[in-house]
Amino acid sequence: MALTTLLFRLQQNTACSTYPSCLACWIALGLIALCIPPLVGCSADGPSGTDFAIAKLDSEKGRAQGRTFAKLGRSETVAATISLAPTGLAFSAMQGGNDPSPQTVTISNSGTETLSWSVSTTAAWLSLSATAGTTPASFTVTPIIPGLAAGTYSTTITVTAVGATNSPHTIPVDLTISSSASSTAPSPTPPVSVSLIWEPVAEPGVVGYYVHYGLQSPNSAGSCAYTQSTYYPLNSLDASSPAVTVSGLAAGTPYFFAVSAYNGVESACSNEVWTVAYAT
Repeated sequence: MALTTLLFRLQQNTACSTYPSCLACWIALGLIALCIPPLVGCSADGPSGTDFAIAKLDSEKGRAQGRTFAKLGRSETVAATISLAPTGLAFSAMQGGNDPSPQTVTISNSGTETLSWSVSTTAAWLSLSATAGTTPASFTVTPIIPGLAAGTYSTTITVTAVGATNSPHTIPVDLTISSSASSTAPSPTPPVSVSLIWEPVAEPGVVGYYVHYGLQSPNSAGSCAYTQSTYYPLNSLDASSPAVTVSGLAAGTPYFFAVSAYNGVESACSNEVWTVAYAT
């Protein structure tokens, strides 16, 4: 089984950081390096975003008076924003076999305005259960495999909503069709693995990392919109030098990878690396 190693470089977090700051992207030992943006949020001694109060001392009555406010900006109108779960889909099937089980995509509005949406795809082998609606809603996605040869297929689903700040939004879809078993057929190429290594985020609040990967790139800095992702708790990793092995990948096929950190809120994804691994 072939093993390809990719090295990730992660950016140290700073208190109250809200935008990626990649200061340490580098290349070492011939391996592509990554830098992960800081986590969104603040340390314990920074602004917490929790409820706050305003009070003043009434000198005549000798007691505090004041009003408690729920949260800053709670009454403000927030523009409609498309929110999807999951952000990518991966299917697998056997050539000549049954269609893969459908997967459900949930659409919601993370803003406060009304959101009417529509979805579409250019892939003839992909079936969508609904093409339009209003949030909150969901639709199912099913690959139709009769007539498809063994191999890998990639496409996207486009989600459009008039007035949404992130419209149009795309969902990557990967489909892998394996050759049907046959005693006369040549042995299939064994799956390959990729080893991922990164420097940890030097922030005590980090409790784990997400490794995101897929057959296509989101082509957007900081995006974690890959078709597959796996969460690794910090206690399952070497905290000083996190490393994981992603197995079951198709030999000779390009894969794209990125890493995000998690401290109760997931950070934006690191810059991306890609590789083609071959069986040996």
